[in-house]
Amino acid sequence: MSSSFRIVLGAAVPLLLSMSAGIVAQLLGTSLLGRHATADLAAFALASAVLNPVNAAVAGGLRGLSPFAAACRERPAEAVAVLKDARWLALALGSAGACVMLAVPLIARAGGAPEAAVAGLGALPALLAAQVLLSAAGGGAAGMLVALRHSGKVLWSGLAGTAAQVVLLLALVPPYGVPGTGVAMVAATAVHVAVSNLLLRRLPELAGQSWWPGRPRVRRIVRMAGVGLPLSATLIVKFTVMGGVAYAAAAPACSRPPLTRSCSRSTASWGSRRRPPRGR
Repeated sequence: MSSSFRIVLGAAVPLLLSMSAGIVAQLLGTSLLGRHATADLAAFALASAVLNPVNAAVAGGLRGLSPFAAACRERPAEAVAVLKDARWLALALGSAGACVMLAVPLIARAGGAPEAAVAGLGALPALLAAQVLLSAAGGGAAGMLVALRHSGKVLWSGLAGTAAQVVLLLALVPPYGVPGTGVAMVAATAVHVAVSNLLLRRLPELAGQSWWPGRPRVRRIVRMAGVGLPLSATLIVKFTVMGGVAYAAAAPACSRPPLTRSCSRSTASWGSRRRPPRGR
């Protein structure tokens, strides 16, 4: 096995495992919401239809970090400066994304969603806006770890965030529904960001560096945006299309009246009746 292949494999496997764990947590949250109430699941689908393109846009700002950071492996001071540039860009995109998330009820009404669906959102748009801002403010640490060839540490931060999300989903979704899911997502993002930044600061090659953001370097930030945003443009388009499909499927489900217990009992009793025997 060639050394270049080992480098690529060593960087890809931890990222794959971390993403797989996150997908499992998302499936768990979806199943718990479905068991709690169908209307809650539909309301979460409406919010997710907006959240996924927003997260793709914020991640696009951080995608431009890797090539610039990889060129500074032997110059730690410049690598930290590149990370600061990426975070300024992510903060700008995250602020815009948070405003979009806060406008989810308006977007839902403009898209023709019933008022029951909008009311079912509750505090979820505000919680998801906080999640986007938190991810943007502390983001880039995972990409810097990969660029500096410490991909194995990304797995630990991903598993820590996933573990926190799973525990909180199991504890909060059954009694609280949609707000519990939002709280679990915010907490999982906070744990992931905290662990990844802690691991990054403990790297020997970055010891003694100042992490204060300082003044933004506008030209370098614009240059990084020119690299990162086109790389994520396909993801933004894909998630927007998928979000539109999810929105179209979830909006009618929110407007359907729930099946009452009396109705379900009468249906069950009707189905359990035996047909009278035919007379000879």
